[in-house]
Amino acid sequence: MSNQSCPSSFDKDKICEVVEGLNIYLANLNILFVKLHNLHWNVVGVGFFDLHTKTQELYEKIAEELDQVAERIKALGFLPLASMQEYLSVATICELPSKAFATPEVPKIIIDDFCCTLNLLRKIDAAAKKASDDCTVGLLTEAMCFLQKNIWMMDAYLSRC
Repeated sequence: MSNQSCPSSFDKDKICEVVEGLNIYLANLNILFVKLHNLHWNVVGVGFFDLHTKTQELYEKIAEELDQVAERIKALGFLPLASMQEYLSVATICELPSKAFATPEVPKIIIDDFCCTLNLLRKIDAAAKKASDDCTVGLLTEAMCFLQKNIWMMDAYLSRC
């Protein structure tokens, strides 16, 4: 992580912990962005159209979130991670190989990754609260709501499979 000066209103050690977490979140988002494209292109079976449409909706939202997180890191005075090698070295989720994915597999993969990322966000949120970083707390609250909603939706979809 490349450090620049921290905004003076924050305790440097506390805000560095927040930024470290945000960079891991940024890495997860980039892995998710690619993974959701893979699922979007390669889903097969009954329910194809539903999941094809939903995965596109998700990767478009992830693209917006990527920018928000990177800009938040910049606003805190740091450089966001910006290479695939960096993302892969810190992400808490894994890539998927290129292959066909049966429709029941897709929601399970999304649920697993969203749950993992949600757990990460809870840790970053706690660090942001300790640092009195209300802007990051707000960003994370919205992200956690998005993940929880989509975990519920994917779980409901699985009940039809």
